[in-house]
Amino acid sequence: MGFQKIAPYYYTAWHEPGSETQFLVNKKVWQELPDDLKIILETSFRVAAFDMYTQALHENANSWSKMSSEYPDIKVRSFPPEVINALKQANGELLKQQAANDELAKEILDSQASYLNKMREWTNISLQAYLNEQTN
Repeated sequence: MGFQKIAPYYYTAWHEPGSETQFLVNKKVWQELPDDLKIILETSFRVAAFDMYTQALHENANSWSKMSSEYPDIKVRSFPPEVINALKQANGELLKQQAANDELAKEILDSQASYLNKMREWTNISLQAYLNEQTN
């Protein structure tokens, strides 16, 4: 779209590491399916999500390589800490408000927070440690 011509900055993500794929299924319909079809669908969902995730990683790496090669003046920036903190605070307030007004939202948000804490610990000693040890 030519954004690099008017604003040669690329800002890193602050709220998500990448794309997410969700499959929503009507619970009543799901419960009526025979077990073999449930297994087929669950397997299909996993394969589709994995394929989309790996494709997104691959395509983003290729796009960034091309973009940074063709437009070497692009500068990668992170938002200043005060901006990140304001974004996190605003996001937290919105999520807290949503959870206060919706029991299902609260259950989902609590589950996500718990899982993120568990994953963060593991990521720090696995993927993050690996990336920190790599040289260019």
